[in-house]
Amino acid sequence: MKNVFAMLAIAGLASAASATTYTDAQNDLFDNGFGHLDITSVDVSHDATYITFVVNVRGSIDASAGGSNWGKYCIGIDTGAAGGDAANGWGRNVSWGSGQGIDFWVGTWADNSFPMGMGGELRQMDGIGGNTLLDATYTTNTLIQGSTAAFSQTIKISRAAIGMAGNGTFRFDVLSTGGTGNDPGVDHLSRADLATTDWSVQSVSGSFLSYTIPTPGALALMGMGGLVAARRRRA
Repeated sequence: MKNVFAMLAIAGLASAASATTYTDAQNDLFDNGFGHLDITSVDVSHDATYITFVVNVRGSIDASAGGSNWGKYCIGIDTGAAGGDAANGWGRNVSWGSGQGIDFWVGTWADNSFPMGMGGELRQMDGIGGNTLLDATYTTNTLIQGSTAAFSQTIKISRAAIGMAGNGTFRFDVLSTGGTGNDPGVDHLSRADLATTDWSVQSVSGSFLSYTIPTPGALALMGMGGLVAARRRRA
């Protein structure tokens, strides 16, 4: 019976999501009145199917309580594939910085009602400035999903869709922006200082952040190793 419980514990360990919190400086915008665009932290986790980003912001996105609902929250993802793109999926006035590029673009927006859903698109970059829409919340809603709370936007994207079904590390940046195509990234998670000085000035990322996904099998092996060690201690 102990062995059964041990194996169930390993299965739970293998399927559980790991999580990492990436913090950002507050009041690091060219206009700190845009509290709903001021990223305070991003929580990244995964399970067997999805990678989840929770973008936490300083100001309320709850329009019904006096907050704003026009913010856009975006993710540039570098999976390590050859030919990372210097552009982005929405034509935003954003530079990824020297030597950095992205393979996938995630762009989301808050709904006009509260409690809110989430509108979003997942796009694959082609390496030469173009992109292809892989899925959106207004189409199949399977490769990208999410929800909006008063001070956060939750974004779930398919691991398989971005080539991260197995173990591996991807690099990324998260940014907030406005509603027009030439808007910069108002706040970049990768920077603790100003990413731009005005709506008309291109924003520049800092060094991309990284997140590592171990396979469920690798987690299970870790659990098995712990069980073997425990058995040896009891022997």
